[in-house]
Amino acid sequence: MNLAWKTKEVVVIAMIAAVIGVLYTIMDYLYMPLSSLLGPVFMELTFGIYLLSAALPMFIARKPGFALFGALVTAFVNLLLGSAYGIQLVLAGTLQAIGIELGYLLPKKYSANWLNLVVGSILGALCVLARDCIVFGYASLGTTLLAVVAVRLFSAVVIGNGLVMGITKALQKTGALKGFRCNQ
Repeated sequence: MNLAWKTKEVVVIAMIAAVIGVLYTIMDYLYMPLSSLLGPVFMELTFGIYLLSAALPMFIARKPGFALFGALVTAFVNLLLGSAYGIQLVLAGTLQAIGIELGYLLPKKYSANWLNLVVGSILGALCVLARDCIVFGYASLGTTLLAVVAVRLFSAVVIGNGLVMGITKALQKTGALKGFRCNQ
């Protein structure tokens, strides 16, 4: 199995990550009004969307480092477009990527089956949750934290992975992913 990066993979993944960065910038403007309306528990439904920056590049390329690369490109595009969330974007993306990378490395090395997707999304969600407990005080939520964790994990596994699969299939139909490991 050749795990070396190819120029085409880097360019295509960077373009996909940039588009996700634009999507995240739009979501940034909706996040505060929606969180006021939905509250901390139901706002976690959006977590699966935020997992795309690391999960989609890794699922497409299936090579070490692409989750981190995609997450960082997404974060920097989001920052360049004026996101108010600053360094937290880079930190969250890095933590998601660590979880996703481990999810692909541990169960079955870079095969991208459902086990890789589920383990990666759970680990990515838990890594960011650790940051949220420390930085944003989620640990003080008490029993509400259990609901937050449950909804976040549901969103990561069902919504996030569903989006990863759907977007990948749509991109495969265009031919943009010809030669990528997701087609093998």
